[in-house]
This record gives sequence, structure tokens and C-alpha cells, in this order.
Amino acid sequence: MTSAAGEPSERDAARVVARALGATAVEVRRFPTGLAHHVFDVRTGDGRLVVVRLTRPDLRRLHDGCLHWHRALRPLGVPLPELLFSDDGAAFRFPVVVLERLPGRDLSDVYAGLSADERQALAGRIVAIQATVGALPRARGYGYATTRDDVTLRPTWITVLADELARSRRRLAAAGRIDPAIIDGVEGLVGSHAGYFARVEPVPFLDDLTTKNAIVHDGRLSGIVDVDMVCYGDPLRTPALTRVALASLGHDSDYVDHWLRLLAPSPEQARAFSIYTAMYCVDLLSEIGHRFNQAEPVAIDRARLDRLLDLLRVASSE
Repeated sequence: MTSAAGEPSERDAARVVARALGATAVEVRRFPTGLAHHVFDVRTGDGRLVVVRLTRPDLRRLHDGCLHWHRALRPLGVPLPELLFSDDGAAFRFPVVVLERLPGRDLSDVYAGLSADERQALAGRIVAIQATVGALPRARGYGYATTRDDVTLRPTWITVLADELARSRRRLAAAGRIDPAIIDGVEGLVGSHAGYFARVEPVPFLDDLTTKNAIVHDGRLSGIVDVDMVCYGDPLRTPALTRVALASLGHDSDYVDHWLRLLAPSPEQARAFSIYTAMYCVDLLSEIGHRFNQAEPVAIDRARLDRLLDLLRVASSE
């Protein structure tokens, strides 16, 4: 994959490896996923496998969050890769982290080949990891934080939800591919459950530990990646996003079903889970037509679009 002018490139990643590790990069490949960072899979001349993550200067906050949460969570047993090197951008064109390359691939890449037992065991590991994160001290606000004292935290959980729906509406309007009025019904769902959302406490959880960022090798979790932020609010958001991501790819929800059985949500929580599912459906729909940090805009895949719209209808009626 070729980077646009001024964006992090394979050549930048090779320079980082040479300077940070004193090694020659003999193979550099950009990971095709991800909407924020430029992440490269690198093999060195001495046989090491590392990951180089280059962050645009305007996303420096995420780089700082990565370092903060890595130092906070790894000592607790959260299976993050070893941090081999970091630089805030002083030595390179971009803020940089170099990490060990965990064996395996994203869950989305191997999901279809996992057995029912492997999916159940994986769900158990994820629930345990989220419990470890959830035992951290709570914040004074809600939302996505690079530290517990992040000044961008919002005063209420429902404010976070409203902000996200407003962002989806803006994206849909800007892309001009899907009528932003699709948001109206989801806003109504959130309003109908406002009492529950008002009682949500600012519990920390990993919001993006879904079909990506969970690295699976030989049917088992080898570790997790890309913990730039911790979300404070309702941990049911993560299995809801995972449900949407699996559906968008045409997979079943067996893994999420195991996850929910372990959490044993109350009827009120189950309703919130369905509303979060609807929210993430429109969130993924709103990405269509936007380039983010990719070479081309997110394309309209008719089958994927239909799956998201079908799940939105189901989740809205649950």
C-alpha cells in the first residue's frame, strides 16, 4: 500500500527500525486495517518481527494515550505486546512506537475457522481482561480517555451517546451516500431508555477490543493491541460493537452469544445492548465514502450494507 504525500510510509518505518533497533528492515508491509494510525509489519535482517506504528502529529493525543495505558495495564496482566521503543516525534517526522509482533491475526481474519469451544474460551478471556480493566479507579466523567483525568471526558453517559450520533449524522451528510434521517429512529431509541443511561457509572473498559485488536493464534488469544484509550461508561458497548462487526462481515454471532452468557445482563441491560447495536450499525454506515487514513474512501459493499441495515432493523425492534 502506498501512502499519500506527507503521510507515514514504508520508508519511514524502515528508518525507525534502523535507528531504534539498529536493524535493517528487509520486509515492510502496511496493515490494511485501521482508520487512524499507519501501522507496519516489519521483518528485520536478523529475523525479528516487530510492529511500527506511526501517528500523524495531529493525532499525538492517541500516541500519548498508547504509552499511558500500556504502562498502566501491562503490569496488571493485560496481554499487551512488549513496548520496544517510543518517540514523541522529536527524532522522526511522526510520533512512533515499536512493539513486539504478537503471533497470530485479528479475530476477524480467523473467526470462521474457530471451533465453538475456541470461541467460548476466547470470550472468557476477553471478559476476564475487561474485568481487570473495570477494576481500575473510575473517572469523574464519561467517554474516551487517554488518562483517567482526561479533560475531554463528558459530564454524562447519554452526552457521549448523543455526541456519537451527531458525528454519524455529520458523516452521512458529508458523504451523501445514505440519508442522515436514518439516525432519527436511533436517537428515539436512546431517548426511550434515558433512565437506564442516566444510571450508568463511569466504569473503565476497552471499547475497541472487538473483531480487531484481539490477536488469535492457533485458536487462542495471544494478546491485544491498539489500546490508545480506555472508555468510561457502559462495558456492554464492546460486545455490541463486536456483534455489528461480525454481522457486517457475514459471520454468525456465536462468540458474542458466549460473551453475553458470561455477563448475564438484566432485561434492562439487554435492551441497552440492542440500542448500542443499532448505534454501531449507523456508525459503520457513516464511514462509507470517507477516506480517513486510507488511500481510497470506504467503498459501498452492497452485501455489507444490506447486512448492516438488516441488523439495524432487528436491533431496533428487540
